[in-house]
Amino acid sequence: MKKFCVVLFALILFTPTVVQAHDAVAPAWLVKRVANGDRCRKLEPAMAAAGLPVTFFTYIAFRESRCRVGAVNARWNKQGKIVWTLNSNGTFDSGVFQINSSWRTKTREVCGGDIELLLKWKCNLKMAVELYGDGGLHHWGF
Repeated sequence: MKKFCVVLFALILFTPTVVQAHDAVAPAWLVKRVANGDRCRKLEPAMAAAGLPVTFFTYIAFRESRCRVGAVNARWNKQGKIVWTLNSNGTFDSGVFQINSSWRTKTREVCGGDIELLLKWKCNLKMAVELYGDGGLHHWGF
């Protein structure tokens, strides 16, 4: 019984928890930018329902993609080879939250398919939730 209690305590202590939306306090400059219109108002209810801190993520969506679900920061030639990308390491970013192509494996786990699913709102949102839960806002430069 003692061993069981120790294991249970360790599981409770070391199990990662999802950061709640109210845990992230937005700085004054960000609140002002969002109040002045740098936001994706139509997407905010889904962000809130997913547990993301809306002030941050509405601004991230605006800054990264101008609220465009199909935004990509790369171009390909007819043979499917990247001929231009904003990222110096050859990766590219997709969707509203500009999720990086290096998250291919995690995208398969979370969305059940390859990274082209990041161009779908539901997958991009799920990946934002996943990344936020695993590292917070640093994935987007905060």
